[in-house]
Amino acid sequence: MKPHITITSDELTNPAIDDIINLEKSLSIQSSDEIETVKTPFYLNPVFYYSVSAAAASAIAWAAREPYFSDSDTSHSIFTSYSLFGSIAGAVGLALGAVYGLSNRNLKQLGFCGIVGLGVGMLATVPTLFIGQIIFQLATTAAVEMRGAAEFVEGEYPFTGVSFFILISGRGMAWAFVSMGAGLGLGVALKSKKLLFNGTVGGMIGGMLGGMLFDPVHRFIQDAPEEAALSRAVGCTCVGLLVGLFTGIIENLSKESWFLMQKGPLTGKQFILFKNATVIGSSPKADIYLFKDPAIEPKHAVVTKSGNKYLIADEKTGSGVFVNGRPIDKYILQPNDIVSIGETVLKYMEKEGS
Repeated sequence: MKPHITITSDELTNPAIDDIINLEKSLSIQSSDEIETVKTPFYLNPVFYYSVSAAAASAIAWAAREPYFSDSDTSHSIFTSYSLFGSIAGAVGLALGAVYGLSNRNLKQLGFCGIVGLGVGMLATVPTLFIGQIIFQLATTAAVEMRGAAEFVEGEYPFTGVSFFILISGRGMAWAFVSMGAGLGLGVALKSKKLLFNGTVGGMIGGMLGGMLFDPVHRFIQDAPEEAALSRAVGCTCVGLLVGLFTGIIENLSKESWFLMQKGPLTGKQFILFKNATVIGSSPKADIYLFKDPAIEPKHAVVTKSGNKYLIADEKTGSGVFVNGRPIDKYILQPNDIVSIGETVLKYMEKEGS
């Protein structure tokens, strides 16, 4: 006699049952390991487009500010410093936000993320500049004390040896704090804690290394020690370059799950899943914007996190969502799954061990 299976009404309405059924369906559809992964072109790699755009933006900001900067005025006020560092942080924030939208071919995203990046960069520099000023004043005092009572010789750089190292280190730490806000805008615009973290760390590392270049350039390359225009040009441009570079590097290293476009308008581009709900569609408001395809609806599919997995759901569209060639309503994504939406083909990928 076969045993009876009893299912209660609570079990029938339990949402966990749907997750189990979706997982079994997902496992029954074979992934597509045999499909060759498209390589990401260098110009669609965030390391490239963040660093180039941020370097160009910071160089332009320096060039616009430099004619009004006087090295003969040694009483540089915090307002004078802000006019330089606030401009650079705002310009870098603008560049990172705008190029993010540009890389997605999304003009609305370009404008919104760029404006938010500009505002956040300039506002964040107000408190960070105070911290940076304190750090640099302490470092300068320590460098002067280490140098001792030796007379300053006109035409010669005043710090050498340990005092020079203290000055470099202090400026690096000061610029790290001042540059912190340069990379925050994208995370604020997209409401992503992960992007906020990436931008903060990238901004601080880039600012620190750029700041540490200032004094060596001033000492060993600048012809006149009393003039610091070249040092500012190199330091400010390198801050932008390095903030963008490390923001892109950290973004690549910290990604856990992402789609790689195998076929479509941005073939080779990676779309990192950094939000709990990622909308895929033809609307410029979509997180993954798939344009110029009449088969794709404005809100075509939504990817949400379920535990440590991601679930993709068809938003009751006419053309549907296909995973590994089979239509789905809801599906728990597995590594190397091939998702087809209209004419676009995406490959789902995960970091090993995630």
